[in-house]
Amino acid sequence: MTDQLDLKRLPRVRASDGFTEDVLRRVRTEEARPAPRLRLAVAAVAIVVVSAAAGAWWTRQSTPAEPAITAESIEQLRSEYQELNRELESFRRLAEDTQPFVPVSIDPLTEVLFDLRDVEPLPVRYATAGSRRIQ
Repeated sequence: MTDQLDLKRLPRVRASDGFTEDVLRRVRTEEARPAPRLRLAVAAVAIVVVSAAAGAWWTRQSTPAEPAITAESIEQLRSEYQELNRELESFRRLAEDTQPFVPVSIDPLTEVLFDLRDVEPLPVRYATAGSRRIQ
């Protein structure tokens, strides 16, 4: 016994009158329609393009607009700059006026001035953990 189908043994049926014309018409209309894969590919490309456009629009909308540079804002910055320069100059004058001298009274008749610019700090190994008070 063979596994092949013997078409000669199948019963024969006479086709209806319009069968051939219906089959040919159907084949011709199927050729005119785009293939399902082509429609799917076009839909996928459309989705990608729309998603990219929506993402670009969303990014543009969510980015804060840069503030406009106006004459008023420039004038405000100039006044702040001048104020900061005045404060810096006052700090410089304060530093020049302050003298690095420390007066130390040994007794009511004797006062010694130490110039802190001449004092060298002790190395850490000579520093003590406790504090000493001069009385």
